[in-house]
Amino acid sequence: MMPSHSKKARTIDCSEATINDLTALTTAQLYSLSSRRHRDESLESVRRAQEERDRARATLEQSQRLLERANEHLERMEENARESQKEYVDAKSLLDRVRQASSDSAAVEIVGGQDAVATMGDDSSDDEAVMASRTSTGRKKSSKVPFIQAILIEAAIAGSLRDGKKLEDIESDLVVHKNRFLFVNAMKLVGELWTEEEELFLRSSPDEINESLGELKVIADTIAVRCLTKLNEFEGRHDNTPTNAQKPSYVSIGARARKVFLSRVKQINDHEVAPQK
Repeated sequence: MMPSHSKKARTIDCSEATINDLTALTTAQLYSLSSRRHRDESLESVRRAQEERDRARATLEQSQRLLERANEHLERMEENARESQKEYVDAKSLLDRVRQASSDSAAVEIVGGQDAVATMGDDSSDDEAVMASRTSTGRKKSSKVPFIQAILIEAAIAGSLRDGKKLEDIESDLVVHKNRFLFVNAMKLVGELWTEEEELFLRSSPDEINESLGELKVIADTIAVRCLTKLNEFEGRHDNTPTNAQKPSYVSIGARARKVFLSRVKQINDHEVAPQK
């Protein structure tokens, strides 16, 4: 009976060991599954974190590009502002120079004496009569041909040159239609001879012109005398100082200027033809 009991005990011990082994194996498998699940979850968290990092990096790079463009735009705006300020200062400086020059005897220095200016001063009453005639209710025509000063003064006060229009393109009631071609030639000559300061002044706004009517008269007279002087020079006169008989009417100036311009064209054509002979 004893062997049988011992054999039974061994069988029980083996069963318990098997159960323990199975239990240990099951537990290990459960731990393995749990670890694998945690690992997968960790990997997914890492993947999501990397995606978030990539999106954040892309957003940062886009923000940096936007910031760079904004800085470039700001720099351009600042540069434009500096250029605008410089242009304003230059324009103001030129206007101050014009006003300063108008207070001096600039016209006298250009023609080399005061006789021509005095002559034009004597004719100022004619200019006033011409300008008064066009503003009268009857709008009667003046018996004398207007001087180019009157036309320049009229255009400046009316703001006709404000938009950059060419002198020869302006309209004036002082100009007779049949003499329009002479007016065009006279204004082309003025466009050749006026200075940058004078042009800037005459292209000012009507309000600025009305504040400086004295300077306007001096500048217009100076331009007229310069036209007479240069025409005498172009015509080869020994003394280019304007004489008392020479008047700066747009008809006289235009006719003489037309001859000068035609002479230039002829010289150019002769020069082009000469090598072919």
